[in-house]
Amino acid sequence: MSVSEYQANINGLNMFFGAILGFVLAGTEKLDDLQFGMVLAVLAGVVITIFFISASRNRIAYSATALIWAAAFPEAIDFMLQGQDLVPGKIRPTLLVWTLMTIVVEFWARDKAPDAQT
Repeated sequence: MSVSEYQANINGLNMFFGAILGFVLAGTEKLDDLQFGMVLAVLAGVVITIFFISASRNRIAYSATALIWAAAFPEAIDFMLQGQDLVPGKIRPTLLVWTLMTIVVEFWARDKAPDAQT
């Protein structure tokens, strides 16, 4: 994969899954403002961790951290806010697929040199 193909993959994944998260979060209308703000803060941390997979020298550590947070997100929110089923169930597969696809793109073989066309 060329450098520009790699960047296109990462940008496409981030835009696509960012939009999907907006759709998935439509099920959080039952939360009060403080609860919703807490969900957004934790979710932002997970998203930033996913971004760091492709932006950091510590790719393996961020990959593992993102997978753990993506898998445990609904339960972590329920624990933090002392509730039950506070976020839609579709948030877990959304975060997991985004994380896994980012990992695949990040660890896929690619050219180290910039594209000659750019």
